[in-house]
Amino acid sequence: MEEKKQIRKRMLALRNAMTHDDVVSKSEAIVQKVLQTNEYKEAQNILLYADYCHEVMTRALFEDALLHKKKVYFPKSDGLTNTMEFYQVVSVTQLFEGYKGIREPKADPQKRFVWRQTEDTLVIIPGVAFDTNGYRIGYGKGFYDRYLSDKRPITTMALAFACQITEEMIPTDAYDIKMDKIVTEEIIYSFLRV
Repeated sequence: MEEKKQIRKRMLALRNAMTHDDVVSKSEAIVQKVLQTNEYKEAQNILLYADYCHEVMTRALFEDALLHKKKVYFPKSDGLTNTMEFYQVVSVTQLFEGYKGIREPKADPQKRFVWRQTEDTLVIIPGVAFDTNGYRIGYGKGFYDRYLSDKRPITTMALAFACQITEEMIPTDAYDIKMDKIVTEEIIYSFLRV
């Protein structure tokens, strides 16, 4: 079985080989699929990411969510502790270059996301590689797994280009969080929780 770091390297090469036009057109197709899902339609809170380095682009999702009066939160990462918190954002002008050059909001305690089981929340997650069982490989620091570890009722939806899906099973650890859905430009993979 291939190790995570080998899979990560191979998948990053595939993703980085995509042209800008491919990234744009495939991102648009993915966003259109997300907008049709019940998970997105019913969510009051959307925990979104600011795309970077050929990830599926999320600006159109952000704009649609605001239009539909959803609260949108973006992550701010702490590279020392490998943890993150989400903060409400109402304009892209509130995002600034932060950890690893990724656009992030300022840490404002008034705008921090507080998870409540009574509210429908959807977390939209990036990644480097995904398998057909719902597991993902990120950049290796475990930010999302750590953040979601005590919030498992939250619905998880990963966005990926079809080239990031591997038929081979990704090696998993006990703390790896399985996605509820993975949306690509070609297909939506749905996984039952056990």
